[in-house]
Amino acid sequence: MSTSSNTPGEHESSLPPITYVMLCTAASIAVLGLVWFAIQIRTILLLLILAIIFAAAIEPLVFRLRRAGLGRGQAILSVYLCLAAIVAITIYVIVPQLIGQISAFDKAIPEIFDNLRKQALESDNSFIKRTAFQSLWRIQHTYERIRSSPQIGQEQALGLATSVVGIIFTSISMLVISYYWMTEKATIKRVVLGLFPFAKRARAHAIWDEIEYKIGGWTRGQLALMFIIGSCSGVAYFLLDLRFWLPLAIWAGLTEAIPFIGPFLGGGAAALVALASSPEKAIIVVIFAVVLQQLEGAFLVPRVMKNAVGMSPLTVILAVLIGGTVAGPAGALIAIPIGAATQVLVSNLLRLRDDRIESELRTLEVSPLSASAFHSPFVHSDTGAPDAPPPSDSQPDQPPRGLFGSRPAR
Repeated sequence: MSTSSNTPGEHESSLPPITYVMLCTAASIAVLGLVWFAIQIRTILLLLILAIIFAAAIEPLVFRLRRAGLGRGQAILSVYLCLAAIVAITIYVIVPQLIGQISAFDKAIPEIFDNLRKQALESDNSFIKRTAFQSLWRIQHTYERIRSSPQIGQEQALGLATSVVGIIFTSISMLVISYYWMTEKATIKRVVLGLFPFAKRARAHAIWDEIEYKIGGWTRGQLALMFIIGSCSGVAYFLLDLRFWLPLAIWAGLTEAIPFIGPFLGGGAAALVALASSPEKAIIVVIFAVVLQQLEGAFLVPRVMKNAVGMSPLTVILAVLIGGTVAGPAGALIAIPIGAATQVLVSNLLRLRDDRIESELRTLEVSPLSASAFHSPFVHSDTGAPDAPPPSDSQPDQPPRGLFGSRPAR
């Protein structure tokens, strides 16, 4: 009785050429079909990713409430109510004043451009005088042309209303998906991990937890940085008696989310408004913006973002550009968390490969009996003592602790 070989090369050679070609063609068609299906439902996939990121961000708060005795559903709803209360109070306190300052800013734009052109003409540098004057005139001309365009028609108003309703519906859908993701995450994780061989299930479980931990840490840290920068900017602009300090502070906080160029956009807008009043005030604003960014880089980022995965500047830029090209602003927003998850996955795969190579090299230096013991999934590679079995999938998840309830950085 002959034994058949299971090597891939001999298995492929045993198939008729036409059968092998048909199998390859069917596999290619299946892959293309999956890609086409993913493109068709890209909006739903984007919403799912946003919901998972949001769930990872509030998971430590939910875990703290669960330790206090609440059920998972009750804890999630409690966090939702707290967030809704914070948003409602912020809107009640800030929005009326914000609308007033934005309306005043819109009326003062011609005056601001006139003052900026006056400052440019008073410069001793001919290049700055000519370039700044022409640039300001073109910007003002473009703004006035947009303002003098025909009023919004019925179709444009309907489209705007539809967009607002769509944003509200998307936000509610994200909250609902996040709720069910957190309530059913244990079951989903058990099903997904069940697809892996038992010997690799513990490592897959660890990779899952690390990705979720890093994404949650990055999201909470980014929100904290935006709040801190916006608050500090608001206090400084108010003390400097800067016009339209509230919109400028909110703008500084929002642009903090933009990698690399965000601080320049936030501080540059405030500096231009200050320059329309006086060059001295503009210099003070610039100095404040530079000092704030230096303090952020030296103290805030190492502490607030310590739970986030470190990504190289090139990786961040490429991730944001690819995300913006594929899915617009929302894609650019989630590009960094997705890139962080990808980096965690790749680093674990490389670590697994290195461990496998190292183990194979060690087996060449031990006896056959020791080598067989070494390959056992429950025997330690160095001492030969039995290791503890992998954790059970039915055990409840234990989220990390540290910043906002997450565990300290490794």
